[in-house]
Amino acid sequence: MSRVVIKNLPSKCTEDTVRKFFKDYDPITDVSFKYTKDGVFRKFAFVGFDCDEKAQEVIKKYNQSFFGSSRIVVEECAPIDERNRIRPWSKHSKGSTAYKRIHGDDDVLENVNGKKFKSNKGISFKYENDPLFAEFLKVRGVKLDKKEETEEENSEEFLLNAIETYKGDKSVSLIFRGLPTSIKQTNLKEWLSPIRIKSCFFVNAGSEAFGFVQFNRPGDAKKALQRTNQFLGGFKVRICKFPEDAKPKEHNDEEMEDIDFEAERKKITDKILDTGRLFLRNLPYVCTGDDLTFLFKKYGELIDVQCVVNRQTGQCKGFAVITFMFPENALTAYTELDGTVFKGRMLHILPGEEKLEESGDQGGEKVLSKFQKEKNQKKEAAGKAFSWNTLFLGANAVADTLAEKLAIQKSDFLEGDDKNSAAVRMSLAETRLVNETRDFLIKNGVCLDAFSRPVTKRSDSVMIVKNLSAATDSEELKRMFERFGEIKRFLLPPECKVTGLVEFKLAVDAKKAFKGLAYSKYRTLPLYLEWAPSDVFNKDSEEEVKPTEPEVGTSQLNKQKKRALKLKEKYGDKFNKEAEDDDNEEEVDDEEEDNAAEEEDVKEEVKDEVKEEKEETDAGNGRTLFVKNLNFDTTDEGLKKFFSKGYKVTLAEVSKKEGKKAKSKLLSMGFGFVTFASVEDAEKALRKLQGALLDGHAVELKRSRRTDLIDHSDELKRKEVNNLKQGECTKILVRNIPFQASEKEIKALFTSFGEIKFVRLPRKVASASKHRGFCFVDFVSKLDAKTAFDALVHSTHLYGRRLVLEWAKESETIDEIRERTNKKFNDKPDRGPTTRRQIRGVVEEGMEKASKLD
Repeated sequence: MSRVVIKNLPSKCTEDTVRKFFKDYDPITDVSFKYTKDGVFRKFAFVGFDCDEKAQEVIKKYNQSFFGSSRIVVEECAPIDERNRIRPWSKHSKGSTAYKRIHGDDDVLENVNGKKFKSNKGISFKYENDPLFAEFLKVRGVKLDKKEETEEENSEEFLLNAIETYKGDKSVSLIFRGLPTSIKQTNLKEWLSPIRIKSCFFVNAGSEAFGFVQFNRPGDAKKALQRTNQFLGGFKVRICKFPEDAKPKEHNDEEMEDIDFEAERKKITDKILDTGRLFLRNLPYVCTGDDLTFLFKKYGELIDVQCVVNRQTGQCKGFAVITFMFPENALTAYTELDGTVFKGRMLHILPGEEKLEESGDQGGEKVLSKFQKEKNQKKEAAGKAFSWNTLFLGANAVADTLAEKLAIQKSDFLEGDDKNSAAVRMSLAETRLVNETRDFLIKNGVCLDAFSRPVTKRSDSVMIVKNLSAATDSEELKRMFERFGEIKRFLLPPECKVTGLVEFKLAVDAKKAFKGLAYSKYRTLPLYLEWAPSDVFNKDSEEEVKPTEPEVGTSQLNKQKKRALKLKEKYGDKFNKEAEDDDNEEEVDDEEEDNAAEEEDVKEEVKDEVKEEKEETDAGNGRTLFVKNLNFDTTDEGLKKFFSKGYKVTLAEVSKKEGKKAKSKLLSMGFGFVTFASVEDAEKALRKLQGALLDGHAVELKRSRRTDLIDHSDELKRKEVNNLKQGECTKILVRNIPFQASEKEIKALFTSFGEIKFVRLPRKVASASKHRGFCFVDFVSKLDAKTAFDALVHSTHLYGRRLVLEWAKESETIDEIRERTNKKFNDKPDRGPTTRRQIRGVVEEGMEKASKLD
């Protein structure tokens, strides 16, 4: 428990003095003083800390210590739970003996003829003026305090009359109640300072005064309204707006008793099961999104954690929204965490409203074209936590950048020669730019090892910007991202401006920028955005790193040459450039699909990817239905059999939880999910099977929101190249080679890094002219192999396909092969007879032994 209660505080104690007293345990998340209805301090307060350890240290150190001249008692705060509630002892707390002794006559008058009568306020009007009843109450010692009632009624009537006669602007005016009768305008101005008021006047109504204050702006009235229930000269001031109707609404105890709490609880439960969202209030300002993720992830998989922060301070505003993948997990979290202490504050959880989906449709469904559907799918997939290539460089950007560096035309660069083809030249150029980009990022404190290994956690404020053109302007690109919020760090290589890193100060701004700029067009090319790994920056580089600027003379010369080259090629390539890029991308995609079947016998990774993509397809696109009101005896097989009548079902699952008595036994939760093979089957089942009986229960069907959520199952398990050690190996295994590439081109590509022994490109059995998509490259020296591997492993493409490099396994010696074969045949355990003859012999032997025993 990170919240403590401090008793026996001095009467003149303030919040500032308490914070100074515990300043060694900062940050203090909450200090709550308790007062009576009359504004008298009850000499105890609640103090919250950001962790349990600090609260326990405070209890050990300060319990029975002195706060000024008062000996204080520091105890752990008890949770708000009826079962664990400590019996109250104070005269101000309901339920205590002292409270009943003082307020007993106000609550219940003990029996007259076996009946109970309510307090004076509840006496019927027919007994109110009865002299005999008054005499009876006098004998019983009960006094009717009619004076207070009449004064209260008169003050209410006086206030209503004053509101009706008020001539000021009620939209910027407030009513101040509970003011002292001797108050003056200067006192109120000092109390509201620095808020300025336009006019005010006071009305005395007996024991209290009312104030009508008009402000200059609605913002000032809103700020003043936040000071309600604060004290002015020992009087608790209540501030409220002018009511729409003159008569304010009153709530008495009888109306509260009429509220059906069971119905309210059921309403909250149904809403959480429908939306799967929780709205959190009263959060500490030191709370972060990671803290909430750690708190709620144990109840189920989270889709989104929105911690609303203040843009000026960067701290939490005190509320957040949590979205679960499965609504039943949200209900469990609500049941267990509502009213608990989180970082020193009482956590208040409410059911969240359903998230509004942005839609441009107006009146009916809008039919989207195939291009628009694919674009929307790409935007939705942009937020997923994986990407195929972090250091991606576009082919056009590579050619433009190298042509600019070499001061030649782009066409001359792509023509090729007898030694190297255009594809090899492009691969070598890309490798050079990738290495330059890596060197720049390392110099600016980026940990490149984070990109080489499989990422388990992604940053929520740092993103990678890819697919930039060679003509990228760093200032222009930075302004694009600054529209969404303050940028903490912006890294873009000065020479090769095709890949960069952007870090936002606030995670909220980063999410908005990611959503707004992903796949948006920048200089005729779509922006590719990807969340960077959480450890993308080195721990040593805590200070903001400014990118190195290029020399002025070189940059000016490059710009002039670039303009001269563009003037020659502008009119021929202006209109066809973008169309050619799209056609090339489509050709590459079609080519990969045609050759996928031929690579299955070579690449084991492709099988896993296809399997996981199939699972992703089955779970998405609106094919899943949410089934409620299931019988607790219904099983997964029974649920699948019920929906398989007339429909093709791929998955049926009943949600289960562990029982309290037997933890090993799973109990049904009364609902489940059914995934169909097609959207049409899901729609038909939703219409025809709504309310159908399953094991005696009428099922309720709804479209599941699991399809709209981010599915992390497609984060493929890629091999970690760094784990494959080179050792004494000089042979490299190269996968994903395009089928257009020849052995000569592969040899030319790797010869640039050292002398090669041989290149072995296995051929297909059916067609000797076609290779199998992988090869082995053996270098003469270990150093040359290491140089080639380090240069080409990061991001090198040949004919549009990325080359995947691994260290090949060293060939086994004759002795190792003999030892492995001998172990295979001699170390087998005795599994008994396997052939029919052996089994028959064992049976006959057993029968002979049995006959001898007879």
